[in-house]
Amino acid sequence: MRKQQRALVIGGAGMLGREIALQLQEQGSDVTIFDLEPVDINGIESHVGDIRDRDSVEKIVAGKDVVFQTAAAVWDVRLPESVYLEVNVDGNKNVIEACVSQGIPKLVYTSTLDVVVDGRKPITYGDESLPYPKKLPKDPYSRTKIIAEKMVLEANSAKLLTCALRPVGMYGPRDKYHLANIITMAKKGMRIRLGNGSARFSHVYSENAAHAHLLAAEHLVPGSKVCGNAYFVCDHQPASNLFDFMEPFLEALGLSAPDKKIPYWLAYILAGIVELLPVTANFNRFAVVQTCVDHTFVSDKAEADFGYTPIVSKEEAFARTLKWFQANST
Repeated sequence: MRKQQRALVIGGAGMLGREIALQLQEQGSDVTIFDLEPVDINGIESHVGDIRDRDSVEKIVAGKDVVFQTAAAVWDVRLPESVYLEVNVDGNKNVIEACVSQGIPKLVYTSTLDVVVDGRKPITYGDESLPYPKKLPKDPYSRTKIIAEKMVLEANSAKLLTCALRPVGMYGPRDKYHLANIITMAKKGMRIRLGNGSARFSHVYSENAAHAHLLAAEHLVPGSKVCGNAYFVCDHQPASNLFDFMEPFLEALGLSAPDKKIPYWLAYILAGIVELLPVTANFNRFAVVQTCVDHTFVSDKAEADFGYTPIVSKEEAFARTLKWFQANST
């Protein structure tokens, strides 16, 4: 990464965005964060704002050498569907158009594995040859992230070089969704495992995912293979069962791991019933499929095109994540 570059991290208050900002700072970049809430990191400028506000986006991207767009409306049953469209599609359009109008040369976009998941079939060590689903999924998060990723990649040009990174199941300090949800369920005494335990799910530690973003930006130069391309970001193969992956964290936190199994077919039926009820629950058929059948990926293309390999071992990633949750769990 070129020293003294001016970098903007949109969504820098999040787990991934914060790590990107810290690694940029460590490499000597002049870093600015733009998010809905302030971020207190010594030496990093923080601005509060919303990517839905085009004028604010125009102002914050001005003068930057590279923009990392990690902000998104993340899957949450309590969110109205309109928010996903406003943030993940219209907000990203604002970022792209602002980068073009302000002459920003590079845009690195954070996508998701969900852009290739159709909610039915297993994916076993899939790569970037996987197509988008033939029909846009009903799930508003996946649907809008597909639209946004296509938009970013199609925006690649001589004026604005773009790429998209697809972190798999991400975990680490400040994780509000993946590991945090399992811990919350365990604290409530919910000890249910979905499926027979044979399904595998890929993970990536947040610092490794951030490292991949910096490498992609470094290689985002005219004539590079990275320009206009999407990449999965994983670490520490082979992948394990989701509940097996979570169990050591729960045990270290003094919580009981799930031990009551529900077969895949029954979980799928129950999730379908829940979807018909006037309740808000993070239990639906899409989530059941992701948990009960293989969803594993490889980062071979990222390794070949911009030299990505994990910089934090599986053991150290576990230790750092656990330390944070021990200090912040109530």
